[in-house]
Amino acid sequence: MRHDAVGACGLIVLRRCRSRGVLVWLLIVAPALALLWVGLETARADSGRSAADIASADPRVAAVIEGTDATVDESLWGDAEIGRGATLVYSWSAAQARSVEDTWPLLPGDANDVPVPPFVVVEHHLRLDNLTSIRVDVLLDEDRILQIHPLVGETTYNVREETWPPFSWIPWFTARPWVIAPVLIALVLWVTTRAWRRSRAWNRRLPSMTRHDRQFILRLSMVLFLLAGIAWQVYETLVAARFPSVAVRGLDAVELVALPALLFPPALFLAALALEFTPGPHRVAWGLVAVIAGAGSAYNLATATFGTAGNLNLSYYILLGVLALLTAPRAFSAGRMGWSRHGIPFYS
Repeated sequence: MRHDAVGACGLIVLRRCRSRGVLVWLLIVAPALALLWVGLETARADSGRSAADIASADPRVAAVIEGTDATVDESLWGDAEIGRGATLVYSWSAAQARSVEDTWPLLPGDANDVPVPPFVVVEHHLRLDNLTSIRVDVLLDEDRILQIHPLVGETTYNVREETWPPFSWIPWFTARPWVIAPVLIALVLWVTTRAWRRSRAWNRRLPSMTRHDRQFILRLSMVLFLLAGIAWQVYETLVAARFPSVAVRGLDAVELVALPALLFPPALFLAALALEFTPGPHRVAWGLVAVIAGAGSAYNLATATFGTAGNLNLSYYILLGVLALLTAPRAFSAGRMGWSRHGIPFYS
């Protein structure tokens, strides 16, 4: 009995000690943790409300406004449901106009629109001249920049380049698109001269079976290139129509006036594809396709060099140049160049 009483007393004391420990924890530790949590939330809220600090901490914004007498105009937008944000407009004098080459995030819509979720951010590689104002949209709840967009300030900025992947990955080429022009011209002259010389010897002998096999492989490669070129041009046109743009003036992929410039290269590829599938040498037609493709390539090179370099004119410049390279020898083809080995050769 005595042992049972001692055990019962010890259990009571242990329970009292535990309850006292819990009470001490509730009175001391819990308030300390609550104060710490409130402090962290307050610090986070304080840091998120300073949109100017978030923007100036970004190296892309700091590189533009550094060394200028920039003034900032801030406006808030959003709420707790869609996200709180702020728009900062930096402006500086025309005497301090900047030239910028960097990759900036952009949002769909007009430059004056208020950002709305979902915040679909795309990055474009830009080269700008005569810049005196930018707009920076900051998402305060996440302390991140949604958009950096050039604006017309005391001066109207000039867009020298606006590209997205894959061309934005090779800025050394987009800044100097003419570097491959001498190579394309030399190749066109070489293959044309070689085709003309071979055409004179071709008429003196019947095409062999091996030559027919080689022709089939070359023509199949030509068809695959034409189909891939058409698909790439359609893809780039759709992307250009869907993506935001910083261009102040000029052709827009969604405007009716831009359709002739956008449809001309794919139409030329379709014409070459039709010539490839129809019988006959089509020497004059192939020669016209080569000349028009070369002229179109030169035109797009000029727009990319002296105007705005973009994915569309760079794609047209390269594809039309390759099309001229491949079609120029067809103007000097000596035979029918049919798909079948059993076709009757045609001689001129």
